[in-house]
Amino acid sequence: KLYNHQKELFLKVKENDPKLIFYVAPTGTGKTLSPLGISQHKKIIFVCAVRHVGLALAKAAISCEKCVAFAFGCNDISDIRLHYFSAKEYSKDRKTGGIYKVDNSVGDKVQIMICDIQSYLYAMRYMLAFNEVNDIILYWDEPTITLDYQEHPLHDIIKNNWEKNEIYNIVLSSATLPLENELETTILDYREKFGGNTYYIKNYDCSKSIALVNRDGYV
Repeated sequence: KLYNHQKELFLKVKENDPKLIFYVAPTGTGKTLSPLGISQHKKIIFVCAVRHVGLALAKAAISCEKCVAFAFGCNDISDIRLHYFSAKEYSKDRKTGGIYKVDNSVGDKVQIMICDIQSYLYAMRYMLAFNEVNDIILYWDEPTITLDYQEHPLHDIIKNNWEKNEIYNIVLSSATLPLENELETTILDYREKFGGNTYYIKNYDCSKSIALVNRDGYV
């Protein structure tokens, strides 16, 4: 059963106008898995600052037989790698019949691209080579990470990504995004570049408690 915030998100991303969606919902209520639903209609670039979050999404996506690609630590677009489900051109082992060499430059089957912050622009250009821009959603998980520091190496990378980004359908997903009135500069900058609308999906419906466990194993 979907949470209300997921239903609202899925309805918004189906609309054709350029959109910036601030997506706020509690930890453990499916924000990170929401791209699986969106990928029924759109191609996803999932940006995560922490690799294990991206790999958890990849595991779920592969179990659903989604076509996944990875851009971690890229210095060039050629560093992007396809999962076997995403491979269109490949070589097979003559003895086993299994795939042993994939042509990673052919990515028109990719439904979900999972990348780190440093590799985003390479992932974006890769996906744009095979898809119309209106068919792509930039889904940025925990976009405020490191922004509580006055200075951090990621700050320049985040700024550069935002300035050079060409994807105008954006979801910024976090349990702790700033309030809408605290994001006026970001909203104005987005509208100046892409036009379109901004939406703030904020929902705290939760059907389960989130257990906190101490060192001794007691809740």
